[in-house]
Amino acid sequence: MSKSEVVALDVFDPKGLEYMRTLFPGVIEPGHPDHDSWLDHAVGLFVAKSRVTADLIHRSKKLKFIVRHGAGYDNIDAAACAEKGVVLCNIPGVNAISVAEVTLALTVACAKNLVLIATQMRQGETPNKRVKSLYSASILTGKTFGIIGGGRIGQLVAKKFIGAFEGKIILYDPYISVDSPGPWASIPHVRAKSLAEVLPMVDVLSLHVPLNPATKDMINLPLLKSMKPTSILVNCSRGGVVNEEDLWTSLKEGIIASAGVDVWVHEPPTREFYGDIFDLENLVISPHIGGSPAEVQTATCISMCDHMKEMLDGKPPRDRVA
Repeated sequence: MSKSEVVALDVFDPKGLEYMRTLFPGVIEPGHPDHDSWLDHAVGLFVAKSRVTADLIHRSKKLKFIVRHGAGYDNIDAAACAEKGVVLCNIPGVNAISVAEVTLALTVACAKNLVLIATQMRQGETPNKRVKSLYSASILTGKTFGIIGGGRIGQLVAKKFIGAFEGKIILYDPYISVDSPGPWASIPHVRAKSLAEVLPMVDVLSLHVPLNPATKDMINLPLLKSMKPTSILVNCSRGGVVNEEDLWTSLKEGIIASAGVDVWVHEPPTREFYGDIFDLENLVISPHIGGSPAEVQTATCISMCDHMKEMLDGKPPRDRVA
């Protein structure tokens, strides 16, 4: 294998990097003199957050394989990969448990107003049962939970809602057959035919879909207005799946009760960019932490390296998305 064959476009987990260097001793990492000229020599490309545009893909001279660290790949032009004959793979499922746990945490934090209560206490207030932040907390047990996207993460989230809250699950995923539901056959749920059918019925709406032209802004103000004023929206998928301005409006105007947001159109999310949105009392925020735990980062990087090694050895690509 040529030393210039594999390029790590981004910085990866330290333990994962050790494994990468073992499999690919000549891997070119950020800081290497040849890193900026990867278009001339990269056959295999490891990508995390960097954008790989159609222009870059078409200008590449030797590129054959891209492996994206994680499930999402909206920062890579998949259509251009298909046009150029570049195989694009992702690493789904490794972070599923962590994302499901973050979803549950955001749901509880929203329902119980935990962040607002903690802030009030730190500011010296003495909350009691008459304080709005406590009085407006909601019960989750026995409520109806809408799952949008029935992949591995959606399945785990549904199981956690059932196990923790004896929840009633409504699933919307047009790509999962009712006749062949796969893992969903063992998960008690009702299948919805459309988003519009789901939203008015749920107390919690949880999003678990990729960002693509079909899902961009799929949650917008007209749909939010169809939800219960007591409902909670949790987004642990991708920022662009929800129209952010519409969500901020729905929170400010009390169209929905609260939202838990882990993913953003602008990442990393900063106060400089989002301003007083961060001050909304019914918004619980985190900076895309679903895949952050070290053990998830390491496992994802190892799987990413295995995917690349197999393809370079001539084996069929796993988890191919383009």
